[in-house]
Amino acid sequence: MDWIVLAQFFPSGGIDGVFEEPVYGVEIDVLRDALEVGLTDEVLFHRIVRTRGRAEDWFVLGDVVCRRLGLDEEKCDVLREMQDRVYISPTVDSEAHEEELESLRREAIERHQWQVHRVSSWLTVIDPQGRALVVACPGAHRRWRKVLEQLVPRRNTSRAAKTPSYRVSAAWCALKTLHRKFLDESDGELTMSNLRNSELLALIVYEHREALGKFAGVGRSVKMVKYRSVRHLPFWERCFRMLEAGERVPFPVKHVYKHRVTKWVGVSADDAEWMLCCSWWPEWVGRGPVRFEKFSKECKYASWTWK
Repeated sequence: MDWIVLAQFFPSGGIDGVFEEPVYGVEIDVLRDALEVGLTDEVLFHRIVRTRGRAEDWFVLGDVVCRRLGLDEEKCDVLREMQDRVYISPTVDSEAHEEELESLRREAIERHQWQVHRVSSWLTVIDPQGRALVVACPGAHRRWRKVLEQLVPRRNTSRAAKTPSYRVSAAWCALKTLHRKFLDESDGELTMSNLRNSELLALIVYEHREALGKFAGVGRSVKMVKYRSVRHLPFWERCFRMLEAGERVPFPVKHVYKHRVTKWVGVSADDAEWMLCCSWWPEWVGRGPVRFEKFSKECKYASWTWK
């Protein structure tokens, strides 16, 4: 098992909303080797087992906080398990890209931003926690072409031309969906079949988000219409289980949880993106349990927030 060492990443006194449990047994030897500490150094290891609030964006369940005894440190190191999802063709030398991959990973974690890199034989998408989706094969730049052209264009365009912001938002929404899908469904290595099957998903999510236009942020400026077919009940049941377990879910999930007969509700673009990022779930049937529309000023319900 490979680990990422996040130096001086966690306050020694702990963080509100982060729950830890001590680590015991033979696993401590593995963690000491990963941290590269001496035989005489005393270190306490605590695993993060639950996060709440903003901490969910910064820490991954399973992260190990390393507190060195005898040192008065304001912040301590964190060990994070490497969770990359990788497809590497036998015809590509992956070692040639390792240094650049680690540089991008470091930048993603330090800036707490998604990173994407695209060249002819290598493509990578990295989330703010440092988990990378890597495709290394001839023609890698042709994967999810319509989506990636909005972020890292390869075709010749006018220097004065600029990709509209709503297309950039749509592209990121599609890439985040793919990243989460592979992170959940794969143990590490991807296959060419996985990549081919993801092409349609990326395109569908991109087009759904693109249709929302320039709406962005947390203002409830989008109308989410909820389909009432029984075949969509498993989707909502999964969302409700997440809510009841204390996981962070968007406003529309909380609203439907309280008002099961909802026909439509005003949501934000961020809420809509969260819903679209669930489109890889097996419970997402057909074109999904919801659709998104722009509010019409002529609508007699224009002043309502839900129905």
